[in-house]
Amino acid sequence: MFITSIKTAALATAIVLATAGASMAATWAYVDQDANVRKNHQNGSQPINTVYEGDKVKVIGQWKNWYKVQIPGPDGWVKAGVLDFDYYDDGPVYPVKPGYGYGFGSSFCVDGKNAQFCLGTSY
Repeated sequence: MFITSIKTAALATAIVLATAGASMAATWAYVDQDANVRKNHQNGSQPINTVYEGDKVKVIGQWKNWYKVQIPGPDGWVKAGVLDFDYYDDGPVYPVKPGYGYGFGSSFCVDGKNAQFCLGTSY
């Protein structure tokens, strides 16, 4: 009986983890000013790419006041002040920021050693 309960719990956890990535909505932001995209979330980190004012970028991670962006070429990190989450040309009219839920949405974030991982929804 105990082994069956453990197997059931493990299977349920595996299903939740397998489907969580597919159900996560992308968070997009616009670049407010030209900036270097860095390899790590530190000012002294090597620049590996560039974003330009007006570019629309996909935000895929967060570490304190740094955001990891997915862009053509190498993905990397930019400071929070470079991005604008409040302006959309084809999306919702409310602000959506990683790690926060608005309206009827909710989110769950875990701080790790090298990044922050968030699961959530915003309606």
